[in-house]
Amino acid sequence: MNDYLDEDEAAVTKRSAMPVVMGLGAAALVGALVAAFALNRASAPPPTPEQVAKEKVKIGVLPLTERMAEFRKWAGPERDVRSRQEAFTQLAWEKDPEGLKLIIEGVKSKDHVLTGTASMALVEYGSPLADAAKAPLLEALKVADASDKPQICWALVVLKEAQAFDTCLAEYKLGNLQTVQRLDQNRAFDPEVLASLVSLDRLATLAGDETPGLRQLVAIALSASADPKWIDVLTKLVNDKSVDVAREAAVGLGRIANEASTQPLLGALSKADKDSREKILEALQNGVGTKGLVLALKTVSKSPDEEKAQTRAIFKLIEQLQDPRGGDALYEYIKTNPKPIWKIQAALRLAEIGDVRGGETLGWRLEQDSKKLYDPKEFPKEHAEGMAKDAERVTAARYLADLAILNPDKLVDLRKAAEEGALSWSDAHHPAGRLYPHANALRFLAHVKAAAALPKLRAWADPNVPFPKDGEETFPAVWEVPQSALRYLGASKDPSAWAVLEKQIKRRPQKTNVSWESLEQGGLTVLGMVFRSLGAGSSQGFAELGDPKAFPILVKHIEDPYEQEQSRFEACAALAWVATDEDMAGVLKKATDITKTDKSANFLRGCYLEAFVQRPYPTGAEALFTLLTSKSDLEIRHQAARALGKSGLTKPMADKLFAKLGEVDNRADAALALLLGADADMAVRTIGTFNDANPEALGELKDVYNRTFSYWSDRNYDAGDVARWVRNANAIAHAKVHNNFQDWAGAIVARNLVEATIIDNGPHSITRTQLRVRLLRDAKGADVAKRDAAVMMLKFTKERGVLMALRHEPGALGEMAKKAFFEVLNPKPIADSMPDAPKGRDGAEAAGPNIRQNPPR
Repeated sequence: MNDYLDEDEAAVTKRSAMPVVMGLGAAALVGALVAAFALNRASAPPPTPEQVAKEKVKIGVLPLTERMAEFRKWAGPERDVRSRQEAFTQLAWEKDPEGLKLIIEGVKSKDHVLTGTASMALVEYGSPLADAAKAPLLEALKVADASDKPQICWALVVLKEAQAFDTCLAEYKLGNLQTVQRLDQNRAFDPEVLASLVSLDRLATLAGDETPGLRQLVAIALSASADPKWIDVLTKLVNDKSVDVAREAAVGLGRIANEASTQPLLGALSKADKDSREKILEALQNGVGTKGLVLALKTVSKSPDEEKAQTRAIFKLIEQLQDPRGGDALYEYIKTNPKPIWKIQAALRLAEIGDVRGGETLGWRLEQDSKKLYDPKEFPKEHAEGMAKDAERVTAARYLADLAILNPDKLVDLRKAAEEGALSWSDAHHPAGRLYPHANALRFLAHVKAAAALPKLRAWADPNVPFPKDGEETFPAVWEVPQSALRYLGASKDPSAWAVLEKQIKRRPQKTNVSWESLEQGGLTVLGMVFRSLGAGSSQGFAELGDPKAFPILVKHIEDPYEQEQSRFEACAALAWVATDEDMAGVLKKATDITKTDKSANFLRGCYLEAFVQRPYPTGAEALFTLLTSKSDLEIRHQAARALGKSGLTKPMADKLFAKLGEVDNRADAALALLLGADADMAVRTIGTFNDANPEALGELKDVYNRTFSYWSDRNYDAGDVARWVRNANAIAHAKVHNNFQDWAGAIVARNLVEATIIDNGPHSITRTQLRVRLLRDAKGADVAKRDAAVMMLKFTKERGVLMALRHEPGALGEMAKKAFFEVLNPKPIADSMPDAPKGRDGAEAAGPNIRQNPPR
């Protein structure tokens, strides 16, 4: 301090200096504290895998917004690598905007494993969302090693960063890009995406490269363009010594499909050995479609044995594909009048894509005698099948009925093409001696509204013969037909149907007991099966007819304990199609008012609940919820859960069910209802709760879920139920229980959606052909939500042909379809176990009775 200052000035100066001194001291103190805290954090041990797992379980049951907030905390640099990897994955799957910034920071990490995960997380966001990551990725690429370089490269490729092409191409030549996996372990690498980074002119200059993989990439890129400009290059590549190169070039020549490209393609196929030919045909299947495969029919050998084998192989590929663009090529092939077996194959493939031009040939096939159509020496397999099962006519009739349902504006054409054939086949006898008509013929005649068939339908539904006598052991052939005839008489919507249906459902004499309990005592088994057939057929007929006047008739049949249980159960299912909302309220009251718990009471309650499984009834949710208690029979709980879930859940009801997941006895049923009826987020949270349960609990859920999808109706499709079930199954595939991805639900739904729709299996059921055509129509329609759902379901059901057609559509539809098609061609193995298909479901098409489910006995 200056000695010449007076005392007052000195005091002022001292006071002025104090804040500075104190400020410096405080800053030093804070700095010391921060340093100490950082040192403490740095020296603190990272969380153990067990601690991370427990924390993840807690996060997994939170609502989406809270879940993402927690994972953002995990994504920060203070967390361990394992936690950050999990966070990047979860944030990327939800395309969380705030999480994107944290993931980009992760790209800058010095930990190569973390950088690799961050790179693949950016792939999930794609361009343009993650374009801000290009610069950090390019910097990371400079210091990358073998553990993260392929992932960084692929992220740059997906983000369309052309600067990275040469480096990434080098990784491709080494085979490293081809092994890159997405975060869900699906294959990531798509050669077309890599090739899109540079011009085709530049790629074409690499057609002579010594690396087969690079020549293959060139062939793929040029083929995708389908530009005649590249015919010469593709012609050179189709004759490449590497069959992998040749098959990709064949795709381009097939897609260009002019005279100059066709000749080298046919030449390559004609001279290829068996293995090479198979690979080229497979490439044509997945690259060109049915049109290319029909073209390949010109290259079959002239040797009788080879001609048959090669033609059969090509039609098998067409059948697997079901390409909706193939109609013209198949129809032109039929017009060349090939051998009957191949003409019929082409017509079946036309019908599978909903093309009515197959109807004429299929109608002709119904007229042909299966004992005489195929020479047993030339076509022994087809001759034997015709003699034993008449399988080809059965299939032809099924597809004809599908065509009638899908094309109501073409009924006149279809009647002209096949009515006579269906009638003549129905009047004939099965080659093995059993009485016809087959159910598929009746289905076609009913849906095509064939007036000439109505008298026959009424006669088949009401045989003018005596019932079997007591003690008779052989089921009379004439009684095999009424169940199907009754159903399709109802489906015809003809006014005369009512009287026949009402008569047959009341045919059982009042004192004759045909319940299971009575039949097991012996003596009435055959007679009981006749009355079961009449009751079930009449119920199905009423369901097809849809007249509310049938409601009291069905209820009376249901509540008669002397009726056969399967026909009573079918009557309960029929209520879903005839009841008014007021009627449904009464049915629910009947189901919930039953207080007894004996076998008979449980059957009746479960039977009534089937009406709600088949028909959504949201206003009954509270009443159905009361049945989810340990006091209810186990099967009753299952039925109530299915009915709740299939109706769709409000948020309050979903919350109530979520709370019930803590009850051990009711966990599986509450979870089932949530997986069926809640939104995708709640489905994920539901699965997350099973991390706190023993493995048996998850097994119980899988079992009851597996037994839920035996029947798919057009109502399920129209109401968006199928889309919701698929969406939820997809969502939980990203969830983990005990560190395993939960993709079993998707596998179960897909299996049932594919297998249970092969044939018509109940009133208003939707077949695979109908589903395929309706999805295609919705995908190309104006409704964006339906479009997106359709592409999702096409991928789910692995409809390669439809997705192949859609991937060339402009805009968002084409992009979605392209991605879905790639994923269908590159499936991921199922990570978790799933139960076998439910027993008792037979994929064969029976001429006689068809009960959708086996009710409790």
